Amino acid sequence: MNIEIANGNGFENHSFFVKIIRIITVPILNSLPSQWIQKIARKSSQDASKVLDKVGSTHALEVMYSRHRRSLFSRGIPQGIADWFWHHAISQLKAVRNRLKIVEDSLEEEINERIVSREKEINILTIGGGSARAIVQTVHKLLKKNPDVKIKVTNIDLDFSAINLGKETAKVFGVENMFNWIHERADHVKNLIPENSADIVEMVGLMDYFSNEKSENILNQIYSILKKDGLLILANIHPNPEMIFVRKTGWPAMYYRTPKNIASLLESSGFNKETKVIFEPLKVHMVALSKK
Repeated sequence: MNIEIANGNGFENHSFFVKIIRIITVPILNSLPSQWIQKIARKSSQDASKVLDKVGSTHALEVMYSRHRRSLFSRGIPQGIADWFWHHAISQLKAVRNRLKIVEDSLEEEINERIVSREKEINILTIGGGSARAIVQTVHKLLKKNPDVKIKVTNIDLDFSAINLGKETAKVFGVENMFNWIHERADHVKNLIPENSADIVEMVGLMDYFSNEKSENILNQIYSILKKDGLLILANIHPNPEMIFVRKTGWPAMYYRTPKNIASLLESSGFNKETKVIFEPLKVHMVALSKK
């Protein structure tokens, strides 16, 4: 297994100042009662309140992604300070933005390789993809450079509101005609998608909520759906110092895994080629890239 930590422009890390603050704040947040944490978050920040209203959903992630779409103090100084704390002193929010960038970079690299090899159509499947933001943004970017390339994306998700959000996002980026949205359970994927039909399968964050048995079942189905040399982009949350705090926010229970855990699940599902694991800089999330 090849393991690396993402770096370079666009990735977020903690400054020395933030690291000093976290020496105090992380133990405090982990020790406070959950009702206190939720009350403080709701009172201090509109963003934090929105996340708590939609814990565990695509909508909560969209709040985390959207921090950089406005200036920090656009809502006033008190709100700006609170937003700074929740978006920058807490690892979780930076980490999901880092994860998004790793997935986008991985998608862009793989699609570009297939464009160079002159494939007629590139078929992408995302399972539990929610708004499919990473794919939408990447496809939009690549089509500006390669307007003739044919890309077909299928998103399977059980959340109707996430699908509707994805449709809106795709429309904003002008790529809605390339997407097919299916409202269905992730573990029914083999009944929905033909074998050996997908060039890329993306499953980011969904396995965070699945046991090893359920994860292996879905990975087995993905293996049969991928074409030979097709790429699986898989992300899972990694053990980190904020696990207790996250649970106390009311976020659904998650399965924290290590690269060794992911490798074992992939190997037992037929993925025998070397897996590349990319940690985002804060090591809260990891993205595994594995080919059939």
